[in-house]
Amino acid sequence: MEKEIYWLWLQGAVGYAKDVKRLLDIFGDAKGVYEASEQEIRNAHLRGYGPKAVEKIIDEDIEKYYDIYDFCRRHKIHIITPDSLYYPRRLLEIENFPLALYVRGDYTCLNAENALGVIGSRTPSMYGEEATQTIVGQLCRNDVLIVSGGALGIDTVAHRSAIESGGKTVLVMGCGHGSGYLPENSALRKSVAQHGALITEFPPYTNVTHGSFPQRNRIISGMTSGVVIAEAAKFSGTFSTARHAIKQGRELFVLPGDIKSGNYEGSNQLITEGAKPVFSARDILPWAKIYENHAFKTGRPFENIEFEATSYKKIGKKKTAETEKSEIIIEKEEKNLTKNEKITPETISKNAEIVYNIMSDGICKTDSIIRESDLEVRKVLSALTELEMNGIAEKISADCYRLN
Repeated sequence: MEKEIYWLWLQGAVGYAKDVKRLLDIFGDAKGVYEASEQEIRNAHLRGYGPKAVEKIIDEDIEKYYDIYDFCRRHKIHIITPDSLYYPRRLLEIENFPLALYVRGDYTCLNAENALGVIGSRTPSMYGEEATQTIVGQLCRNDVLIVSGGALGIDTVAHRSAIESGGKTVLVMGCGHGSGYLPENSALRKSVAQHGALITEFPPYTNVTHGSFPQRNRIISGMTSGVVIAEAAKFSGTFSTARHAIKQGRELFVLPGDIKSGNYEGSNQLITEGAKPVFSARDILPWAKIYENHAFKTGRPFENIEFEATSYKKIGKKKTAETEKSEIIIEKEEKNLTKNEKITPETISKNAEIVYNIMSDGICKTDSIIRESDLEVRKVLSALTELEMNGIAEKISADCYRLN
């Protein structure tokens, strides 16, 4: 049996975000837990595991994990486990590290010497966006890996700025590959897979739940040496990631903001509690060893960004030459993801657009598309025919399609 299957089984048996260190200290690895007797598991007195949790470890069937393993191998989803050379070593420092990571893209970048989380509001101000773009660009030019969560707003700016700057970026998902969550960022995820990696601890097709994002947030902070908070309200998910970072002993950097804005209430509070205020990438790079080895590589000076206290609404905000240039770069990257132009509601039907967005994550079996789309079978088949006739997709077997 492949060793990864034991880790998949154990992750399914214990669940997510559980303390697994004592379990592994006792039994060595996932295979050791699987081969342990029922009495040995009961006698382990696992901290945080009630009677039901212990029973699940004992009763969990391994058979379905063969199917997950085979599915991932067919669809080029890499399974990275704690005993792999490519597993992010910093994650092993936290108590509740994931027992398996499903990775698309360059899994070799997960152990970058200098990795930094960059997160913030889903509805950022113009100031927050431009500051994030500048800081991330400077960090990438100084060989820092950018890690974020792929959400709208600051996360998206961070990933795109890393790509524009020629850097590497990792997107940590709160769902499984192929779940169809946040289809408007499908092109971004595809681009990240080409310039870094998409990772998740959730098996393929796992949908988002109420607890998905807090669980994901511990990975963003856990696999980095520090986290930059670009813009955070007091009770936001961003604020929760900051708390994970503090608990994990990570450096916390915060962009100060307008004291009258709720978008910065959490950010400014973190500064009063001891987080380091950031005014340029120079305030962050001393944390990275590379700062001692070569001169700081700068881009557009952060100090030239104008703070606009009234610019929190996106509607009507003025584009600068820099932001227009960035939008052109991103548009070109999105068009280069396939041989065709970017798909829009004006060029294909709504059903075809739904099917296209599902296929863009690399999941192409017809039955999988039907299940994920919630469309009637005839509508899915019609949409696939439409995509095929437009040269957007092609049929490669009786029940499988791929994008051109």
